[in-house]
Amino acid sequence: MIYLRIILFIVFSTYTQAQILDPVDLKNYPQEASFYTKDIKPLSSKLNKKLYLEFMDMYFKPWNLKKIDISKKDASWGVLYFKSKIYAENKRLITQKWIDNIIEQSNMDDFDTLKLKAITVKNSNLRIFPSNKPMFKSFNQAGEGYPFDYGQNTSITLNSPLYVSHYSSNKDWVFVQASFASGWIMLSDIAIVSKDVINKYKKENKYFVAIKDNFPIYKNKIFREHIKIGTIFPLRKGKLAMVIRDNTAKGYISKIDANKNIVKFPIQFNKNNLNNIINELIGQPYGWGGSNGNRDCSLLTKDLLTPFGFPMKRHSSAQIQNGKYISLLGKNNEEKKQYIKNNAKAFLSLIYIKGHIALYLGNIKDEPIIFHSVWGIKTLVNDKKARHIIGKSVISTLEIGKEINGFDKNKNILSQIQGIVILSL
Repeated sequence: MIYLRIILFIVFSTYTQAQILDPVDLKNYPQEASFYTKDIKPLSSKLNKKLYLEFMDMYFKPWNLKKIDISKKDASWGVLYFKSKIYAENKRLITQKWIDNIIEQSNMDDFDTLKLKAITVKNSNLRIFPSNKPMFKSFNQAGEGYPFDYGQNTSITLNSPLYVSHYSSNKDWVFVQASFASGWIMLSDIAIVSKDVINKYKKENKYFVAIKDNFPIYKNKIFREHIKIGTIFPLRKGKLAMVIRDNTAKGYISKIDANKNIVKFPIQFNKNNLNNIINELIGQPYGWGGSNGNRDCSLLTKDLLTPFGFPMKRHSSAQIQNGKYISLLGKNNEEKKQYIKNNAKAFLSLIYIKGHIALYLGNIKDEPIIFHSVWGIKTLVNDKKARHIIGKSVISTLEIGKEINGFDKNKNILSQIQGIVILSL
């Protein structure tokens, strides 16, 4: 019996390791930013100023709105999911009773009636509905099930200005518009701010930004929150500040303890800063819609470029508007690769496929190299669609995983590229 257990342990261990082996790209191409940043040149002062002004305009947009700038129909788009089968975390169908209740809780008859200004007081999520209950499509279909919670729109960091549309029926959630997305957030995660607080927040016009990830901040040595890269902090009377929430949900500005990981915003676009930011993000777990405090492809590019002052939109389809978009449709794989090698700008270009986006790092060994957060590589196993899971942010070629058994050459990144975005305009 002991021998049988040993054999089973060895077999199981071998099987498990085989399932999580990294693609050879991760061995052939260093997972270290400094290998790729040797020829980086700073941005011009004119471009730096342009980016900064655009960033601050986007950042404070929710506080400048007189009315929400999306329609009730667009705010309710999540109901489209209920036209197909949706499963809960227990892999059972979500009931019609729950669906009816969550639609009622959304309280869309009160859409855009509050017209309040607010700010996040902790890291949180913008949900599709006023609920933290996950929603999955088929668990048996490749690319579905965990981690693809269709109730999750995006994560949102501390100190994010908000426009508040209305309460849920239970008044425990609010529908908000942030600078980069809209959705439902728990009332306990925000503070309502007055004109006086907003004016003080903007008054000194000096801001700082987090350049490390998941580090703690304190007020009088008492823990407040773990901070994500790209979180913005105002400087109030020479001290870093955030908004604190009282028990009536009203907010007031409070100074926090100094922290070496929070520096003057924006930071210089140079080799050392790029190395620090990218190396902080390499290897971090994939997180659909920013779930579990992790990043998907577009949140990775957004958070990576935010400290440098790039006013990045949130989702991959929106980020193609963040610069000059050049379509590569109609080109074959070799033509796409050659165009990217000749025309894309290292660290200032995005590679776009439908549903995915990556930062171009330059050419190594005559191959275009990208940095991206990726869940898995599309494969065919016995003629059925499958995934070889990567589940993290990596540096790779456009044909990552081509050595993997069952690699689907018609569904790899290179074959699906639709265009590139040149950011430095």
